[in-house]
Amino acid sequence: MRSLLLMLATAEITAGQSHPSWWKYVGPDATALVGIQWEQVRNSIFADAIGAELSSGGSLGFPNLPCLKDARQVLISYPELLAIATGSFPSAAIREQAVRVGLKGAIYRGVDLWIAPDRSLSVAHVSDNLLLIGQRKTLEEVISGSLTDSIRSYSPLLARGARLSQDWDLWIATSRMPDPLASVFVPLEIAADAFEGGVNARDNLQLGAAYQMGSAQQATAAADRLRQAIPSFPWVVQGLEVQVDDDAVLLTLYVSPEQLAASLRPPDPVPEAPLGEPVANGPRVVRIYGLDDGPHETVLSPGPGKR
Repeated sequence: MRSLLLMLATAEITAGQSHPSWWKYVGPDATALVGIQWEQVRNSIFADAIGAELSSGGSLGFPNLPCLKDARQVLISYPELLAIATGSFPSAAIREQAVRVGLKGAIYRGVDLWIAPDRSLSVAHVSDNLLLIGQRKTLEEVISGSLTDSIRSYSPLLARGARLSQDWDLWIATSRMPDPLASVFVPLEIAADAFEGGVNARDNLQLGAAYQMGSAQQATAAADRLRQAIPSFPWVVQGLEVQVDDDAVLLTLYVSPEQLAASLRPPDPVPEAPLGEPVANGPRVVRIYGLDDGPHETVLSPGPGKR
């Protein structure tokens, strides 16, 4: 596993120099980013869980467009919830799928929009390779911003995300924890100044993360609390290693292919309890103890059907 950046503060560099060009739609005030290399994740043990989040039944409320399940990558930002998906999105297919789920067509500054009838998320078909998903107001704002010639400002999270995306199939970068978006993907109760991390699940399972506390003392206390909670985690992640580096808590996990395969197997059936020894035929005897003249035995007559 490649080393995770230990000093989160160094991420405050000019984001525009390193992130992919299609990330330009992320607003400068974004406080959380989640990146999904869906072409890898959909073949992993996380496929069902993450795939559910990319649908109307998930916490984010994405529209049920089958094309999203064929995306290559998805980047989600918050607090103005916006998802950017790359892949193959032919206009005709998007139109057919959008109409089927009740979205209404519109055009904004030359971009096809598919608008949800309520407060659900809508879709902007920027090109046959790029979709935007968000509230209609958010979509219109980011489309307008992308067309201006003025110097753009970028969220510092973009540089951190660009670095994390080199190592991880699913990665998260936030400026604080807890965070509503990050908490969908991070099953840990963490209060921190910043968080970043990622996970890969191909033949094996790898995880690396770091979160920054206000002081070294707070980091030590947070690490101790997490170590105490590990025995309650599913056994496949009970090998989580927790370390402290100054004011940061560092997490690493490696699960071998054999351990990962074992965690995915159904549990072995519980063996049936062996039958008791058959009772020998013969008279039944009752022994009474505690009498003054010692134990006393009474032979009972055979029960019905035993004669």
